[in-house]
Amino acid sequence: MTSLPLVWGEGASMESILSGGSESAPIYRYWQGQYDIAAVDSLENLAEQDPDIVILAQPRAMDPADLTDLDAWVRDGGAVIILTDPDLVWPTALPLGDPQRPLASGLLSPLLGHWGLELVAAADDSADIVDLRFGDYIFATRGVGKLEPMQAGDVSDVHCVWSAGDFFVQCSIGQGRASIVADADFLNAAFWTKKAQKTPQKSGAAWFIDSLVRDHIDTDDH
Repeated sequence: MTSLPLVWGEGASMESILSGGSESAPIYRYWQGQYDIAAVDSLENLAEQDPDIVILAQPRAMDPADLTDLDAWVRDGGAVIILTDPDLVWPTALPLGDPQRPLASGLLSPLLGHWGLELVAAADDSADIVDLRFGDYIFATRGVGKLEPMQAGDVSDVHCVWSAGDFFVQCSIGQGRASIVADADFLNAAFWTKKAQKTPQKSGAAWFIDSLVRDHIDTDDH
């Protein structure tokens, strides 16, 4: 689930989609080659469908019922990867107010707050490109936020581990797990090397998401 132009490209119309004139983003084409993936507008019937993993990449405002269903599904053993950016700087030619524009700021505060977390913008509001490092993975991005603990929320069965810089948190929630990143711009291939743009499997951004997927699947297998 995403507001980013990953699936059909920016400004895609029904006509361009049906005629084959639209093009998905490099990261989404890579995911299509790696996984059985489907874009969705709702998490209705999530428990019945029970996918291996749910990925929320800067999603639009979600229906409260969707948030409730996701929370229940995760606590019952589901796995979710959340990319929520407090200061998205994804380039777009679409005018303000256009519903196809990427969401400028993450709107998952009700869910994160229920898990005892808060998404905050970085104190430095510079839009300079920076390199993020997570383990062996390095990827470029802009406007990185932070995740901070808060006292409110039903946190009795939530236990989280923070990365250096607080941009990434891994949580056990009930019987399930959530990997939460306070950034989504790193999915934009414009920040990748030319080699990675042509061959996404060489991108540190793709490797990073792959590592999260593997981590969830390996944990479930054990």
